[in-house]
Amino acid sequence: MIVATVVLGVVVPLLGLLPWPRPMLSPDSRWLVTDVPAPLWVVVLGSTAVCLTTAVVLTARAAHLRMGDPVTWAWVVPVLLAAAALVWNALYAAALSTTDPGSPIPIFHWLFTFAPAVLAGWSFSGRGREGRRVAAAGTGVVTVPLFALGWALLFVRPEPWLETLAGTAQLTAVLGVAPLIGGLALTGVMGPEPAQRRP
Repeated sequence: MIVATVVLGVVVPLLGLLPWPRPMLSPDSRWLVTDVPAPLWVVVLGSTAVCLTTAVVLTARAAHLRMGDPVTWAWVVPVLLAAAALVWNALYAAALSTTDPGSPIPIFHWLFTFAPAVLAGWSFSGRGREGRRVAAAGTGVVTVPLFALGWALLFVRPEPWLETLAGTAQLTAVLGVAPLIGGLALTGVMGPEPAQRRP
């Protein structure tokens, strides 16, 4: 899962750095974003679908999940909610890039990767430390690349390409990867270990 997170965490924001058409920033709208161009929908939703599929396949294999198992849906729900929130964040960032917002002031952005990891780990509390970590790591396959996509869409401007890439990577590492690692560490201590059978 770490390899998938790294690969998608590089490829997805690189796609975001391409000159996609931008939506309109609309403060009066309920979602703050209007007139999202079709090509941008394709890249954002396509990236989300790839990340979700990869996460589900890898997590199901590593944690031996079954469709009828309630713990499977306890993992799927926070991942889907995180993906939906990050889709909105990416579109909002793309719309914001058409204005001059100044330097970004991220306050709660770290929750995009931290909260799903902790919720997923908590849902696996009966499966031991390794199970909790697998569940938490599986969320990162979705949250880290989509988190990076949002920053990439925000920073696409006439600035030098390498500078834009460096800014995206730095904010993703500090506000996305570090909280995910914190969530992984927390899931390791948040539940009891399964009782071992006596020989």
